[in-house]
Amino acid sequence: MAEPNLDELNTGTRKEIMPSVADNFFKSGPVIRYMRENRMKVFPGGTLIQENFLFRPMKGDFYQKGAQFDVTKRQTKTGMQFTIKKAYVNVTEYLEDVEIELRAEHAVFDQVRVDMANAALTLSAILEIAAMKHGQDLSGSGGANRVAAFNGFEEALNNGVAASYTGLTFAGYGGQARADVNRALTPPVGAIAANVGGPVNNHVLEMSYQSCVIGEEHPKLGITTSRCVGYINENYAPLQRLVDTVDPVIGWPGLKFKQATIVESQYMPGVDGINDADIGDYSSPQGTGPTGETLLWMNPGGEGDDAYVRLHIAASEKFQFGFTGFKVGRDDTMVAGQVLFGGNLIIRTPRLMRLLHGITAA
Repeated sequence: MAEPNLDELNTGTRKEIMPSVADNFFKSGPVIRYMRENRMKVFPGGTLIQENFLFRPMKGDFYQKGAQFDVTKRQTKTGMQFTIKKAYVNVTEYLEDVEIELRAEHAVFDQVRVDMANAALTLSAILEIAAMKHGQDLSGSGGANRVAAFNGFEEALNNGVAASYTGLTFAGYGGQARADVNRALTPPVGAIAANVGGPVNNHVLEMSYQSCVIGEEHPKLGITTSRCVGYINENYAPLQRLVDTVDPVIGWPGLKFKQATIVESQYMPGVDGINDADIGDYSSPQGTGPTGETLLWMNPGGEGDDAYVRLHIAASEKFQFGFTGFKVGRDDTMVAGQVLFGGNLIIRTPRLMRLLHGITAA
């Protein structure tokens, strides 16, 4: 592959370039942005993150006078356990660049500042893509070993029977077998299967959305690809077109559907996605999964302890998108440092959400 016309040093020192750097690569993603809006929980330390949940009601029934109560002690709560996942992005500089060549007035941008911004964008992209995947070792079952990555939506929103968008199944989540906790960790099915295998018409949207409704709980976000949003618009007559709106939490433009806002993410797996060797795979198909678009009905819950999807993050500032500082590790003037993340994305209420895939134009 041919090299760019200008190396980094020349890019920074040519006088005729504009005094800014355009982002021609990264795309935004709504999941991590949503988590950073008061849905992060600081992990104080240790080897495991534990999230507790109820999975069975207490004993109770109608009774007649004189009848004996059933006072059997039953287990009604348990917990999921997750390991801390760690990610990094490296920043390498030459001292000659940052201390000599780029200190002159004609250096119209600070190379280190731009590289640090690039590192933050890179890490956000890595986390956004990982949020839609799994964090288990399935190398013996046709999948990949991803134990170092997030235990994301693909893993959380699977019933253990129907294949995910990568063709995998997950019998448990957070160390808990779904069959042992009374479907508390099993996403709903309803009238629409996870593998849509066809167009995303009103019937698919309505019935998949309604399957996530329990009492007053409704999905708040529908996260999908740009192509899928086009499919949705094409399946509605002009007078029935969903209303354009903006999500009030993250200011993301989208389409209003019942209580949810359907928003676009270029990092959702779909036909227009790619398998990027640097930041992750958001293409379609993946593994033995079907070709098509994905759509996530997400109920993030409230803020703080009331969040249903939570980004646990390490207490150390260095692992909160912090920088280790430049380190000299060789006998030359090259220095390197890393932007770090430590934590995990945990879906606390899988039965309130859905992950659809295999959505096509017809």
